[in-house]
Amino acid sequence: MDLNWTYYNPEKPAERVLLVAPSLGGNCAHQWTQVAADLLDDARVVFIDLPGTGLGAVWDDDDEPTLDALAAGIADVARAVRADLGTEAPIYFAGLSISGATALHVARDHADVISGVVVVASAATVGEPARWLERAEQVEATGTTWLVEETTKRWFTPMFRARRADVVDAIMEGLSSADDHSYAQLCRALATHDVRDDLPYLGIPVVMVAGERDTSTPIANVELVAETAPRGELYVVPMAAHQVTVCQPAVVAEIIRGLLYRSATSKVVSESAD
Repeated sequence: MDLNWTYYNPEKPAERVLLVAPSLGGNCAHQWTQVAADLLDDARVVFIDLPGTGLGAVWDDDDEPTLDALAAGIADVARAVRADLGTEAPIYFAGLSISGATALHVARDHADVISGVVVVASAATVGEPARWLERAEQVEATGTTWLVEETTKRWFTPMFRARRADVVDAIMEGLSSADDHSYAQLCRALATHDVRDDLPYLGIPVVMVAGERDTSTPIANVELVAETAPRGELYVVPMAAHQVTVCQPAVVAEIIRGLLYRSATSKVVSESAD
């Protein structure tokens, strides 16, 4: 899978690289820019567009609608960035919602290129397969506009919607303008997503970030990942619904910063011990 990617801060040194990706029907720049701004001096940040959103090409039907395919595309981005920078700097991946679910596939299958993952507002399973397949068919038939009103209520708290209506409008514009077939294929990918049996074998750090008021992702599902993955951690962000990176970007940035520096320190200690 060929995913579009761009540097957020190309002029900064690349001692660490952070790849970030958006939610289903989300624009990566809209959802991650404030987090990236807070990490300006900590990592070279790379925005990845999902198929059919942002600057991403529409879904190529040569690719199976699975998160394994999406994870392979993210690993390819990591390799391309490493080649472009000419560096062996550690690369991390942070994903929101569907991209967070994909991060678990990345951790399982691509630990050779990714040093740690941050899973924001997602888990080892997401929703019910039948519901995702039903949504895929509905979107193929009528588009994504009908999703906007209900999704807005799940993605943002009433207080945030009232206080930052401009931000909410920009985020929801990304959903309404998403390519219908690409969105539907991503729904089909979520229908097959279940990595619960793989969690004990994830060797890299897995940082789970949950919104305190996120009704889309039951906290028990998030806790399962944090408690089962050998290097799992859990952070619950106050006053945030599903769009945690938008509602509480400074908090998310601080959590990611902890991973970036803690992992680097652990590597140095490990190499010294050898």
